[in-house]
Amino acid sequence: MVYMKELDARGFVIYSNFGTSGKARDLFGSVDGVSKGNPWASLVFWWEPMERQVRVEGKVERLSREESQIYFDTRARGSRVGAWSSRQSQVLRPVEGGDDDDGRKELEGWVEEAEKRFEGVDKIPVPEFWGGLRIVPERVEFWQGRQSRLHDRFVYERALSDGSEGEERWTLERLSP
Repeated sequence: MVYMKELDARGFVIYSNFGTSGKARDLFGSVDGVSKGNPWASLVFWWEPMERQVRVEGKVERLSREESQIYFDTRARGSRVGAWSSRQSQVLRPVEGGDDDDGRKELEGWVEEAEKRFEGVDKIPVPEFWGGLRIVPERVEFWQGRQSRLHDRFVYERALSDGSEGEERWTLERLSP
């Protein structure tokens, strides 16, 4: 699950830790410098009470450090320090000698280190391992639940216009449930 922060003319924007998160591994994973990731992603927006869903599929592009910094600056200080502190999705280990420690003390230690590092600093720089991703839509499906599983499904797909050079358009088709 991700928090979609913004929608702009080019796509859907989320922010994440690129160094350790599962999203980063899936999208940018590499072995010996050779990309093993998948540059495609999808987002699903689900409204259960209305039996509606929108699924977006597209290529992922990383936002520039400058674009990421603009958003990073709007976050609360604790969230900025937290971005520097967290090894997102990594297992936390108990601190030696810590009674009843489930690993939380390790995280608190990293937060303390980051707080010291940025003590007296108002404009905390965005970490090199953290930033924005834009999912540029290629396909958008709208789904409306109906009785007997005879759901309404419509899909928009990006396509080149006939006869024009590089001009894009969207096609619309109804899908069988």
